[in-house]
Amino acid sequence: MGLGAALAWALLALAAPARSGTLKILAYDASGKVLDVPGLLAVMGRANRGEEPAPVPIMASPTDGSPGGERPKLSREGSIVLLSWSAPGRVALSLPWPVGGDGYSTVWADHGGRGFGDGDLVYLNEEIALTQYRLFKEALERHTTQGAPAYRPSAAARRLFEGARDALARADEAKDGPQRARAFDAALSAVARASEKMLAEHGEQAARDKRLKKTLRYGLTLDDGLLDRVGDHRWIVKKVRASGADWVRLVFRADPDDFTYSNAASFNEYDSIVSELRASGIRVMGCVLDTNQWPSFLTPQLYSQRARNLALHYAEQIRSWEVGLEINGDWLGGSQKPLPEGAAARITGAAAAQIKAIDPSLETVATLYWWDGTAPDYAHSLFGWLDLFGRETLSRVDIVGLSLEPEDNPVGLAFDTIFARTRQFLPDRKLMLSNFGYAEDGRLEGYWWAEPGAAEAGRDALLSLYPAAACSEPGSLGGGFWWQTLDQMLPENRRVTDAYRAYERALRELGR
Repeated sequence: MGLGAALAWALLALAAPARSGTLKILAYDASGKVLDVPGLLAVMGRANRGEEPAPVPIMASPTDGSPGGERPKLSREGSIVLLSWSAPGRVALSLPWPVGGDGYSTVWADHGGRGFGDGDLVYLNEEIALTQYRLFKEALERHTTQGAPAYRPSAAARRLFEGARDALARADEAKDGPQRARAFDAALSAVARASEKMLAEHGEQAARDKRLKKTLRYGLTLDDGLLDRVGDHRWIVKKVRASGADWVRLVFRADPDDFTYSNAASFNEYDSIVSELRASGIRVMGCVLDTNQWPSFLTPQLYSQRARNLALHYAEQIRSWEVGLEINGDWLGGSQKPLPEGAAARITGAAAAQIKAIDPSLETVATLYWWDGTAPDYAHSLFGWLDLFGRETLSRVDIVGLSLEPEDNPVGLAFDTIFARTRQFLPDRKLMLSNFGYAEDGRLEGYWWAEPGAAEAGRDALLSLYPAAACSEPGSLGGGFWWQTLDQMLPENRRVTDAYRAYERALRELGR
């Protein structure tokens, strides 16, 4: 072959797209019906998905350790659903999935960790149950060997663990397709019960451990709506303290007249609040600015100036600063003119560096938003953002917080995996649950938890489980910081709600 022909073939090879992969998906609903593409999307979809074509809430990620991930395409071949991705190699799938008697979880299917290759036939119900059971066993190993204190399962917990194992064995004996799918769905429910028992028990053991008591945090959020309730401040602070919480996230408003807090008068409304909190023994994590209020014109320089002025003014009263809240969200800068990719990372990193320049002992916190298949793309997903921006951006950050909003982005069985994989990206960082919430306006519009359509029941269940679960994670600071504290726990009528009482009971069980 001549040089010209060889060059032509080389250029053709470079121009050719990477070989794509396609899986054959066979999935069943609870009645034993084979799911077609619309049926599968309906099972994975939000309650308020509407009439618009539903996005495919699946993330396909390579299993060979290479970076990347993508939302695959779905099509149909007879009764078989075809799932196709563009990159070469084997992939694991994550997706929202209903778990009987529990609610929606984000689940993985990864064929024993090996991933799926082009042409594979995937029995989805079965693969999800098998993968989640393996992930549960790995989590149990971490909790019983790496926790401080190490997890000591109760007899009741061990019965649940054995029940999950036995349910998988029974499912594997089933032969008929629909019957086999139902059996694996039942096994998945058993795995969920076992996982939640582990998190709740280990969390209580950790919270009551004398070595950890001083390091664990129990927080609530006071958003900038606090400024509209001047007459309620003392009552709010009193009730925060009575709940057992010892931290609050205090969100500083945008202040259109003085965005950078350059004028002393801009602090007047917050000074008395901070003093009241500190006098009550409540520590404050100052939130520089809610990312829902980040303007499209925000720059690292402007944001750093704001962070600097806040940190200097409260140098002795606020020793912890959240420099970025849900910084991998796609809403930063507004829907009309969102910030370009990577801007949030640069802004957050600059603010953290500025605060550390003031005083290296000041604590810096950055919070990342949990979503995977429900994310718009890989770059905004939790693990994608960590892969692309995390290590450099968070080099001046002491604590990485995780924000869980199960109504929009299911958690469930994923709770432990979220913490464990974040720690793999950032092995030298402290982690905590720095935000969670559910059904913000009182209506359930996304994915249900605990009971379908019952926002209050799901909210109370999360408030009961997550404070303990956050304490259970090896190396975690606990956390919490329920976002809708003012609206859902401490409303303007000065009467605490069932959500407040659920949180109060949860902290009492943890020894607060």
